[in-house]
Amino acid sequence: MRLKIPERYAAIAACLLLGVLASACEPTGPPVDRDVEKRESFTREVAPEGPWRESEVVLPAYPRDENLIEAEISGPKSFKFLIDAESISVNGDGVVRYGLVARSSTGVDSVSYEGMRCETSEYATYAYGTTDRAWSPVRNVNWSAIRELRTNNARYDIHRFYFCPYSIPQSSSARVLDALEHGMPHPASR
Repeated sequence: MRLKIPERYAAIAACLLLGVLASACEPTGPPVDRDVEKRESFTREVAPEGPWRESEVVLPAYPRDENLIEAEISGPKSFKFLIDAESISVNGDGVVRYGLVARSSTGVDSVSYEGMRCETSEYATYAYGTTDRAWSPVRNVNWSAIRELRTNNARYDIHRFYFCPYSIPQSSSARVLDALEHGMPHPASR
């Protein structure tokens, strides 16, 4: 037996049902931004003090193949991006410094020693590698914005996922290495 409901009552019932469903979906409190929550937690862990001043930069030993760790980079890329594990340093100035090797598919390397200032999402190149495996220091070091690119998005991903989660520098080179080997750690995990 089928129950016949007049059309006008069916429309009212449908509207009431939609109203009940919509009210069930209403938020019960203010919206929560989990990234902001994580950043605030992480900031308390390593809060910078006073106006920013860069520490003295000392060039490390030239990168050796056995110390290189590949950084997973998103999007299209024409190079492998490798970080020299021995050159990673995290100083009190909020800059993570590292040797970067961009290796082409033919095995040609472009080597640089760089720093990432986490708070401002900027990078600077301190030196370039020469063909005789030595450093050639940059005369006028300039800080440039780290931007998301369509290809070879290395600096953006290294900054975001490995060196500066939530724009806060990792607390040690060991944490940077852990992030490179296992992915970005949760700020409250250690």
